Amino acid sequence: MSMRRRIAIIGLLSFSILAWGLTGWAKKPPAPPAGVLFIGNSYTYYNNLPEVFMKLAQAGGAGKVETAMVAPGGWRLKDHWEKGDAHRVLRERRWKCVVLQDQSQLGTNCYFEGKPHVGSDELFRPFAENWGVEIQDVGAVPIFFLTWARKAAPQDQAALNYAYFHAAKETSSKVAPVGIAWALVREQHPEIDLYVADGSHPSPAGTYLAACTLYAAVFGLDPDGLPAKVGGRPVNLETEKVEPDKTQILIDLPPAEAKILQTAAWTAKRQLDKKGGYLPVTPAPPVSLPALPEGETLSGLNLEGSWTGELLFYPAGPAQMSLLIGREGEVWKGHLEIKHNSKNTPDESFDLGDLKVGERSLTFSIPKSGGVDNLSVSFRGVCPKADDMRGTAEAAQKSGDSPTRLLGTWTIHKAR
Repeated sequence: MSMRRRIAIIGLLSFSILAWGLTGWAKKPPAPPAGVLFIGNSYTYYNNLPEVFMKLAQAGGAGKVETAMVAPGGWRLKDHWEKGDAHRVLRERRWKCVVLQDQSQLGTNCYFEGKPHVGSDELFRPFAENWGVEIQDVGAVPIFFLTWARKAAPQDQAALNYAYFHAAKETSSKVAPVGIAWALVREQHPEIDLYVADGSHPSPAGTYLAACTLYAAVFGLDPDGLPAKVGGRPVNLETEKVEPDKTQILIDLPPAEAKILQTAAWTAKRQLDKKGGYLPVTPAPPVSLPALPEGETLSGLNLEGSWTGELLFYPAGPAQMSLLIGREGEVWKGHLEIKHNSKNTPDESFDLGDLKVGERSLTFSIPKSGGVDNLSVSFRGVCPKADDMRGTAEAAQKSGDSPTRLLGTWTIHKAR
């Protein structure tokens, strides 16, 4: 074979290989968008967090992202496990990761002086772990959305941290440390209000902080430089549904404020990285009744008469408490009236059949109080000085779908 013919054949083969490569490249399908599923409640749908996260991910160079949300208001991971659409949506497509967010009190009803607090993780843990396992079974990464403490109870963050990190570590899941970033901002920049008026749900700044923290957790990227203004589809807060035919500005923050939130999100993420993904946590002490003073000897005081004051116990708010104490021979008698100062909670009146006066304290109870779903309420009181009585109130329900515990205090004074 001549040299000229060899060169021609080699050239033809080279051209064919190049042409095949170009054709193959042109026909290669684009990479599918990363899918992120959000399972939660109103903390997730306020300001449409999944939409904000998606827009930030695309703007930050993380690639095309698609999100879906299953988030009825008030739902716990327990509710999502037992009913609803979360299981079906989880198996409809292949997700990169699934974000899990529980109810703000971890599914239990715990109140002190009428204010909600985080109770134990007894209801949260088993269902958090169930979800962690199932999500990994379908090939996705579970990411626990560590929520924030309410505005009036920053001390509750410790209980949230313990619950989320414990469940995540047990299932080898990841944690998006939103609550930790939130606490950093509250401490270092209290001028930034992360809450709406209820002191629980996120303001646009709060949602932006959550989105930046999730961005860092999901992609491992620093949110520095992400846009401070984000538009997208809104969520109707009455229907709890995305309005697909509408667009509006979801987030619009001053650049300096956005920078602070980006830094807090990345700082929280780096804290976890330094600890292998999980902060060392211990169980937080449970909410408990305050200790009462020893009090005067009751036998030396004139208890009979009318006492009035304030009861801090009911979720409806402070109530006016009136206690009438009398005696028939050696038997103590009592009558209790509670005025709730709320149109949704009727006032209550009780004859006290179990009033007991001891050496330094007295006790009584009411069998059913409409202000706390007809639970029995137990009272204990002491007199630090004459005509001044202070006490505690407690109600609990351990059985049923939602464990409930209410603790409170009261102060009443004898009418002259």
